[in-house]
Amino acid sequence: MKIKHYISFLFLLPFLFANAQSNYYYYKGNKVSLSLNKNQLTISTFESFKTSSIGNQNFKKANFIHEKSKASQNKIKYAQLEFKKNITDKEYSQQLSSLRNNPNIKSVMPNYITLNGKKIGMSDYFYVKLNRVSDINKLQQLANSKNVEIIEQNKFMPLWYTLRCKKDTKDNTLITANAFYETGLFSSATADFLYDDILCANDENFDQLWGLNNTLNPNIDINACDAWTITEGSGINVAVLDQGIELTHDDLEGNISPISYDTESNSSPSQVFGNHGTHVAGTIAAIKDNTLQVVGVAPQATLISVSNSLAGTPNSRIRRADGINWAWQNGADIISNSWGSAVQYDVIDDAIENALENGRDGKGCVIVFATGNDFGSVAYPANSNPNILAVGSITSTGVRSGFSNFGNELDVVAPGSGILSTITGNSIDTIDGTSMATPHVAGIAALVLSINPDLSAEDVNDIIERSAQKVGGYNYFNTPNRGNGNWNNEMGYGLVNAFEAVQMAINYNGNDNQSHFITGPTQLTPGYRAFYSMNPYPNATNYVWSIPSGCHYHYCWGITQGQGTNVLGIKAGQTGRQDITCTIYNGNTVIGSQYITVNVQNPYGGGGNGGGNGDPCGGLYLDQMLILPPEPCDGDGFDFNGQQGKLYFKYLIVYNMQGQKVKEFDEKQEVNIADLAVGIYIIKAELSNNELITKKIFINK
Repeated sequence: MKIKHYISFLFLLPFLFANAQSNYYYYKGNKVSLSLNKNQLTISTFESFKTSSIGNQNFKKANFIHEKSKASQNKIKYAQLEFKKNITDKEYSQQLSSLRNNPNIKSVMPNYITLNGKKIGMSDYFYVKLNRVSDINKLQQLANSKNVEIIEQNKFMPLWYTLRCKKDTKDNTLITANAFYETGLFSSATADFLYDDILCANDENFDQLWGLNNTLNPNIDINACDAWTITEGSGINVAVLDQGIELTHDDLEGNISPISYDTESNSSPSQVFGNHGTHVAGTIAAIKDNTLQVVGVAPQATLISVSNSLAGTPNSRIRRADGINWAWQNGADIISNSWGSAVQYDVIDDAIENALENGRDGKGCVIVFATGNDFGSVAYPANSNPNILAVGSITSTGVRSGFSNFGNELDVVAPGSGILSTITGNSIDTIDGTSMATPHVAGIAALVLSINPDLSAEDVNDIIERSAQKVGGYNYFNTPNRGNGNWNNEMGYGLVNAFEAVQMAINYNGNDNQSHFITGPTQLTPGYRAFYSMNPYPNATNYVWSIPSGCHYHYCWGITQGQGTNVLGIKAGQTGRQDITCTIYNGNTVIGSQYITVNVQNPYGGGGNGGGNGDPCGGLYLDQMLILPPEPCDGDGFDFNGQQGKLYFKYLIVYNMQGQKVKEFDEKQEVNIADLAVGIYIIKAELSNNELITKKIFINK
């Protein structure tokens, strides 16, 4: 017996050595270290497997994990086995050998511990990304030689394939996946690790929606009530990639899209795997003014349910990538993600990049992720792409929630401690977590896009970051690579502010953070240039006044609470250079004062025939958003793309700063707003060439 045991141990030494050499996986071409967890194993079993066949003297009760895919043909079950006591290397090897010899056990996989202490299992799946579509032959040849099967080509990202180790595959999944990548033939190869990735912790200490309206600390909420005076998020689709939304919940059903998707079964409708997704959904868009339960940040937005177990089940990670791809391909404007992953996956990164680049007809989906609840650094995937909005959590007193991850990748914080929202069974409950903070930001993104749907995803991110409140007594600093204001590593840009974000969105034009003015005549004709273009503050330097004769006064204004204050007027006919001081306000707080010089380039046209106010083509310019290129023209009008005749407004609507419609015009060559009082207004218009415009203007008479 001693000889047999000795021989058996020698036989297993190569396995242990190989396993020690493969305690890493590849992420973006780099090795990420893992530690072998000798206290646990993961097995995949056939349907006929009985736990009694492995005995109970060495293991605690097996924790079974079933594949949730309806497409699973082999009825494979997974179980995580935990040893009752610490064991030696020899005992560990003997257990591996014994389990592998069990005819009803398909595979035996080691478990690992990540660098940040997460205990992860492993399935017998792994994911491979080809360099090009034609490399499928290389994949097939290597799969045959390694005795693994190709399960499927990903329908959303054709370069990605899912493979699976067989019972008689020589090596475990991790070694096999690494071997595929190390051939140099493929762009990526990663084993499918198992870990419960829900980012939340229960805490029933709150019974009101303090995040929307904080009665105890009025300065610590997202200012939702003020934002709702302008918009409630109508027309925007928010996909919730989570455990699924209860589609019949009384406080949600009226806002739920008729389309939904279950990533686990690759079918519709979505499924419900727990309370988490329904809780997230309620914070985003629970119905307002129905006398029921709670209200969401964007109570007129549409919720799209994309379900995933978020559990440590086989293939759950690539299914989440599928959920992201399905969402942007099915009309999602925003994708809310209150989950993380203990392991980084190139396949998830690719799906996120797809949504950022291709969603919303190329303007990009807004991708919001929780930073995690590990009391440490920002977790994956929130830390994987700078174009993700990474959201941390604060308490009702304005300080960082102790569990909330923070660090370089943190963008903003939102209410996350003690958040009351909907759960399954037509009920509500209070939960803690960055999972609860994330939907607050997704809801604000919906409000922002509803007021200005032309914004890119990057624009929305910038608006939310620039409008954030500096709360909690933290020191916020000017930080390299953080261009949207002062930043703090525990709070990001600060607590999100729905009202300020919506106001900023009304006239936001990419990186143009300028204010535009209407002075002089208040009769607007397509092509009318009423004022000048100014670079974003604080970079507005080295500009020159050049005011032609016949023009009216032009001003540099300081903006206080939506009101304009004349700082300096330059008389008509003056030209040349002049330094002026513009003081810029945010509310009552001065945020900048400096000398700038400003250029007004021929505001009313350059003279000539056919046009009023000296415009050679009869076209007048509103501002640079409304410029109609002055193509060659004759005395009768405007020549645009080879066609003579003036353009006209299909419609033009003027809103005040409370979002109320004050003027509306259809099919007009000229629009008269002479009766508008001095102040700030929003113009939305469509020109006869189908150009759409949204712009803030200042009327000064």
